[in-house]
Amino acid sequence: MKAITNENRLAEKLREGDTAALGEIIEYYTGYVRTVIRNFSKGAFSEQDMEELCSDVFYSLWRHRENLDAEIGFRSYLSAIARNAVKDRFKAAKMRSAELEDIDELDIPSEYSAEDAAILGETLRCLDEGLKMLPEREGEIFARYYFYGESTPEIARRMNISEGTVRSALSRTRNKLKQYLTERGF
Repeated sequence: MKAITNENRLAEKLREGDTAALGEIIEYYTGYVRTVIRNFSKGAFSEQDMEELCSDVFYSLWRHRENLDAEIGFRSYLSAIARNAVKDRFKAAKMRSAELEDIDELDIPSEYSAEDAAILGETLRCLDEGLKMLPEREGEIFARYYFYGESTPEIARRMNISEGTVRSALSRTRNKLKQYLTERGF
């Protein structure tokens, strides 16, 4: 890995929208960002979650590049963004956990037969179990999209992640839930 020799010039290029500057920053600071995330989260995240959080940190730096002050330095910015990303992930996990606790209180329409209602109830309980086994972010994205009807761009904006991250998380989650439900006979 090569050293960054002129952070001021690199910050200037980044503010101008130079993607090569962003690439250089990512190459040089990824290890640092991962360390901040790991230390601040006390190792609570999987490797996949760490990768997503790192991507989110650099995406956030890119989105807010016009606010970059070269005198402060990249380490300070990236450290602050990474800590906030970890806090947001933990907040989202708490929110998701609270929202999913209400699944047993769902009203099943009266036109369902007792057998259909039992099957639907069991399917929903199994789905709830599968959702609880997901990484926090994937579960939150899935709930926002399928339970609350939020669009992909809206989820990306609210969670401060890219639309591509949202789409890939939805795809991964659907595959995991399909496998989980299939293994349980649904």
